[in-house]
Amino acid sequence: MIVISDNHGKVVECSNSVEYFLGYAKKELIGKAISDLYFNPVDRYKLLDTLKKYGKVIDYETRLKNKSGRMMPISTSMTYFRDASGRIIGTLGIAKDIRRRKELEQKVLKMAITDGLTGLFDRGHFNVMINKAVDKANNTKNPLSLIMIDLDGFKEYNDTKGHLEGDKVLHEVGRIVHRVIRPKIDTAFRYGGDEFVILLPGQYEDMAMRSADKIRKQIEQTFKKQITGSIGVSRLRPFQSSYSLIKSADEAMYRSKKYGGNRVSIG
Repeated sequence: MIVISDNHGKVVECSNSVEYFLGYAKKELIGKAISDLYFNPVDRYKLLDTLKKYGKVIDYETRLKNKSGRMMPISTSMTYFRDASGRIIGTLGIAKDIRRRKELEQKVLKMAITDGLTGLFDRGHFNVMINKAVDKANNTKNPLSLIMIDLDGFKEYNDTKGHLEGDKVLHEVGRIVHRVIRPKIDTAFRYGGDEFVILLPGQYEDMAMRSADKIRKQIEQTFKKQITGSIGVSRLRPFQSSYSLIKSADEAMYRSKKYGGNRVSIG
């Protein structure tokens, strides 16, 4: 897509491909403020600052807004548009659709932080997210709970039936956890081996205990008590550290295991 604007930021000319990019007919864009095409108008001014500093912009990633208001990621190159005497009379921008590239980048990023066996996030991502969640909860004074799960009988099951069957158990537990947690709010991780953790922002321990017990019951029912879950739940206290929150849930989990497993304890 090619767009030429004048010194007042109005579109004076554009290619017919604007209809593919933004859903506008060419005639609809002529005379329109080009800042109105940006998902966030501030992005336009950041782009102009870069142009002013370097005299040109090459492959600058930003976001436009189509006619229906939806965001569209683009890569744009821009230079000043000049008259025959060399005087700047506007800008000339060439934009490329990078939606597919962004989708692939997101997929690669997710693969890099996802445990391939369970479909949950991995331990490395947990180490990042726990600190962010604790900082946010401390700053906003909102509750944050953590669930830690260790599978009872998994080692014996794995040793008896083999690693492939053990992998099926871990995969199914990952599915159980996914079904119980709140989509796009809670975040679940494979902590290591047969241990799992879940971050529950905005939840006090009573609600977290209910979610934990749902998981416990589904594990018990799915594996007919051959595999069960020892579960610990902890809630973030004011200005408690992430280490302390994890330790509290871990101690509660081992208390569940100490008293026979297949139960939920609170830290």
